[in-house]
Amino acid sequence: MVRLPVQCLLWGCFLTAVRPEPPTSCREDQYLTNSRCCNLCPPGQKLVSDCTEVTDTECLPCSKGEFLATSNREKYCHQHRYCNPNLGLQIQREGTSKTDTICTCDEGQHCTSHTCESCTPHSLCLPGFGVKQIATGVSDTICEPCSVGFFSNVSSAFEKCHPWTSCESKGLVEQHAGTNKTDVVCGESWRTGPGSRLGRPLKLNMFQAKLTFRDP
Repeated sequence: MVRLPVQCLLWGCFLTAVRPEPPTSCREDQYLTNSRCCNLCPPGQKLVSDCTEVTDTECLPCSKGEFLATSNREKYCHQHRYCNPNLGLQIQREGTSKTDTICTCDEGQHCTSHTCESCTPHSLCLPGFGVKQIATGVSDTICEPCSVGFFSNVSSAFEKCHPWTSCESKGLVEQHAGTNKTDVVCGESWRTGPGSRLGRPLKLNMFQAKLTFRDP
């Protein structure tokens, strides 16, 4: 009566030794199914059937217009994005079996979000403001106020603030000061213009020369 439990215990130990416990976790490139670790399908391929004791995981390439970007056990591939021209979108980079299509906006527009689902026109910098950073397909125009000595008199998505005109470098004088929206207005000086004082002494000297010449 004592031998039976001992024999059963020994037999159980033998079974445990020849039949290991099923895995509870697998490698990073595998997945667990039916108490078995199967290899994941590589990027660009979808799962057809799980592995068995005698066969490996069966995978098939994604069809044209489809993709899978990572190692997977997906039954279906994802459709490539459609860049809808009615939303101002165009294809920036065609998709492959491993990558999705990337869309961008038509010229003069930028994406409304990081996923670029739709587009909106670039903002204009109003008079008194200049363009600090020109817009791109994924970012809007960045404006900055014109500092002292600079101006902008247009609404533009490209124009920077322009420096005031230097009247002195043109041999002129400032008649009206510039603002952040208007340029300096230059004009001729009363000292150098027509009928100026610098011309009058010349006429007087000529008259005196005539009197000197006629004097006996």
